[in-house]
Amino acid sequence: MSIKLIATDLNGTLLRADQSFDQARFKRVLNGLKRLNIPLVLSSGNQYAHLQQLFADVLADNLVMVAENGASIYARGQQIFDGSLTAEQQHHFVTVDRFQDLFKHAYLILVGSHGSYTENGAPAKLVAMARQFYDHLQLVENLDTVDDRIKKISVSTMPAAAATLVEQLNAYFDGQLRAHDSGYGVVDLVGQHVGKLPAIQFLAQRWGLNADEVMAFGDGANDVPLLKYATHSYAMVNAPAEVQAVANHVTALDNEHAGVLATIEELVLGKTN
Repeated sequence: MSIKLIATDLNGTLLRADQSFDQARFKRVLNGLKRLNIPLVLSSGNQYAHLQQLFADVLADNLVMVAENGASIYARGQQIFDGSLTAEQQHHFVTVDRFQDLFKHAYLILVGSHGSYTENGAPAKLVAMARQFYDHLQLVENLDTVDDRIKKISVSTMPAAAATLVEQLNAYFDGQLRAHDSGYGVVDLVGQHVGKLPAIQFLAQRWGLNADEVMAFGDGANDVPLLKYATHSYAMVNAPAEVQAVANHVTALDNEHAGVLATIEELVLGKTN
């Protein structure tokens, strides 16, 4: 098995339900991969600032962060890809698109380079919940007053309605923006050519790699394109059946029992637990 890049989703995959992980074991795996010159790519819908906080104690040169569903890529603390919306896309969304019926009952958060933004009047319970996942969440009078480069637009809905909303949004934006189901009732709108798969393809091209040299882990709908691409793809055993069906393998252990780290140790580092 010739693995030269490993990419993993976070929530429901590498991380436990409480967003924790075995840091000591993670460090050992990361050091083992470094000796083999293999980067570990954290691929998430979370903001880069949030990923920095989560992994502050385990940062390493071979740890790469793909944030905001592929809108930002950071290596060695430096941004190497910026997929922010254009000023025109941002302006059109906050002045035209967000008033369409698709967003009539939606709770919107603009995620930018310097913070996250939602409008005054949002339910206090939703704001409190959002603050757990969105860094520097600010309440503003109108979204069109936000002065920041927007990485993605998060749209909250009922979890059961997310797949349908993704289809409706992609039909509405028709190639201008792209909707991804990020799980837990959140749909992310990003640039048309932004996503977890494009991010890994960007890195693979940058490093001269192909799909046969990529190992990938995921558990959600927004991981499916990447799992289809990577030759060594692993759906989590805790993933829905439809996600497991597109991967070439399923992990033996779930995210609560370090399924990602155990698989890497056994198949890449030659260890068994």
